[in-house]
Amino acid sequence: MSEIVLNAEIRESIGKESSHKIRGAGNIPGILYGPEIEATPISVNIRELGGLIRREGRTNMLIDLNLGNAANGNDRKVIIRELQRDPVTGAIHHVDLYQVALDRKLNMMVSVDLVGMPAGVKDSGGILQQTRREIEISCLPADIPNRIKLDVAALEIGDSLHVNDIDLPGADIITDKKLTICTVVPPTVIKATTAEEEEAAALAEAEEAESEEAEGEEGEAKEGGEKGKKEKKEE
Repeated sequence: MSEIVLNAEIRESIGKESSHKIRGAGNIPGILYGPEIEATPISVNIRELGGLIRREGRTNMLIDLNLGNAANGNDRKVIIRELQRDPVTGAIHHVDLYQVALDRKLNMMVSVDLVGMPAGVKDSGGILQQTRREIEISCLPADIPNRIKLDVAALEIGDSLHVNDIDLPGADIITDKKLTICTVVPPTVIKATTAEEEEAAALAEAEEAESEEAEGEEGEAKEGGEKGKKEKKEE
């Protein structure tokens, strides 16, 4: 496993004003915590963190944290526990880093990627639907998988793959094994309307409208006749 390095510094002050200054300098505030350390405010360069996430394509990775101004050394293994983002721009505003022990298992979510073209899609025009894109696992920090790849090439229409179809050596799967990951469903059939059918439908609609209009005129004439008889009788 190649090393993934992230540089950070301990923050001397906290609060909204301090966080505003940190972001103005091109960094973001964060917190470093874990079972064997006290929660420590830190700051991280936003470009470095963003570049690391884009390069690795994930956040569930084991990181070598270089805490430059730490008094008791900077050799720390951490994972990203949470990223807080701006709801409009998506920009990272805060990061939580969790210091791990290499001999203790962690619970985390891992992405599931579908690999291959299902036979039911290729040969029968079916549609592959992925209903679950992540599963929760438990593993040692050194065994954190990048992504889980699930081969779907053999699936025919009506076939599904479930969590229990995933083989993940070195990790325990926590997600319910009965849950469905993906299914190949039949193609959606849309009946084509011919020009003759469109013309017949339009003609039927016109005849219906004409019939309603005729009924309306007949009703008005009948009402008028009854009214005339009444007036004549009164005279």
